[in-house]
Amino acid sequence: MRKTHASRLLEGLPAATLLFYLVLSEPPSVLLLFFSALAVHEWGHLLAFYLLGAGAPTFRLTGVGSRLLPTRPLLPLEEAFTVLAGPLVNLIFALFALRFGRGDFFLLFAAVHLMFALGNLLPFGGCDGERLLRLSLFRLAPRRAERILSAISLFATAFFLVFSLFLYYLTGNGLSGVLFSLFFLFGAQNNKPNVF
Repeated sequence: MRKTHASRLLEGLPAATLLFYLVLSEPPSVLLLFFSALAVHEWGHLLAFYLLGAGAPTFRLTGVGSRLLPTRPLLPLEEAFTVLAGPLVNLIFALFALRFGRGDFFLLFAAVHLMFALGNLLPFGGCDGERLLRLSLFRLAPRRAERILSAISLFATAFFLVFSLFLYYLTGNGLSGVLFSLFFLFGAQNNKPNVF
């Protein structure tokens, strides 16, 4: 089914809203750290592709983020290695900043990279955690895997949305969590296997 311009614009609305909110609400230093952590995360996936000899994947920007499309189908262990590489590189950067850096900037640097590492391991639509869960479920319960995965992803996203709304109600902060929840909810609809 071919997508119209209107459907492509609707798919990109959550990402555009989140980006707009971040630009208006965060100082430039936080934005720079956010996008550098995103680039480092994707670099980790690319590094895994090269280490596996899988060639250079195709890079695409979509309505819910960036995607790397492999040039060949990956074996389950190769896919798991490639999925874990992004969060692992963010974790390494966070640990180096905590160990060798001094001052508030390095603490913020570590926090942003840690957020990317741990946040991407949650079972939300389009995140690395959902890909790992997908790999496990298709090995353990292939017939029911897609249904179980959808239920877990929807439950995790709904929990994150309710928690963010509660945080916003209590503190006046947490609107970014609400936008991230919507971002993940739309990401689940556009998530495809073998796309990073």
